[in-house]
Amino acid sequence: MKKLVAIAITLLVCMTFDTVTQAESLDALTLRQGDVKIVKVTDGAKVSDVQGIMTTGSATSAIPIFSKGGALYGIVAVDLYQQPGEYQMTVYEAATKRALSTKTLIVKQGEFEKSVSPRWNTQVFGQTDLDRIAREKKAITEALQASSPLPLWQDGTIYPIEKTDHAGLMTTPFGQIRMNPAQDWFRFHRGTDFQAPEGFAIQAIAAGKVAHLGHDYLLEGNITVIDHGLGVFSSYLHQSAFLVKVGDEVKKGDVIGRVGSTGNSHAPHLHLALRVGAALVDPTQFIEAMRQP
Repeated sequence: MKKLVAIAITLLVCMTFDTVTQAESLDALTLRQGDVKIVKVTDGAKVSDVQGIMTTGSATSAIPIFSKGGALYGIVAVDLYQQPGEYQMTVYEAATKRALSTKTLIVKQGEFEKSVSPRWNTQVFGQTDLDRIAREKKAITEALQASSPLPLWQDGTIYPIEKTDHAGLMTTPFGQIRMNPAQDWFRFHRGTDFQAPEGFAIQAIAAGKVAHLGHDYLLEGNITVIDHGLGVFSSYLHQSAFLVKVGDEVKKGDVIGRVGSTGNSHAPHLHLALRVGAALVDPTQFIEAMRQP
């Protein structure tokens, strides 16, 4: 038994962060703001054996770790607003909290599309509206605090809008910089927009559990939040109708609502957002990384 433990510890000590598609070890992982990447942690260990931590300045966040095909993988997520710089990722032995491997995470500035238009950033909210927005943001934030300890997405992912001749086109990418020429500031687009007509079916991107429904929120309109486990949440905004309720378990591809133009929206579409822990990331990167062949 001691020999097996020694072998296991040796494997953990030698672990490296490898990309799923690359075999060579990485002395450093380079990502941009809003990126999410699946990295290989080790072979032949249990999820309960290790913990992953990402340190960004004075803040620390857990790296979700899951098992697949006899190996352990971690989800490294860089928040859209994370300052560029060099940070650290550390894998610990869960039982002793001993550091087993430390790698550098290099965060670069995102290369986002720019959109300049006099229609951007023109809304002015009074105090009543600001108070309402704060209440609604708080409700969403509270829903993100509890997540399943299991990776519920293990059967893969799917895009939320089925591609047809008139739907499914990505119209606005994640991170788009929206600038008004009359202003000296800008806003990031915090999700990905998909074209679809009013009433079109919205699909859950992966298996999970409905964590929150927001009815007629001022900005988000009708919003559904799904917990996919290990701190991964997807959000579906501006819906015209809900087809699920809080606590419902959904499978990949289940129809959870209908496309609409509720909230801060000018035309029917789906705005899809994704969080990994506290990090707001590009949802299409997660969908592509987790898709099954």
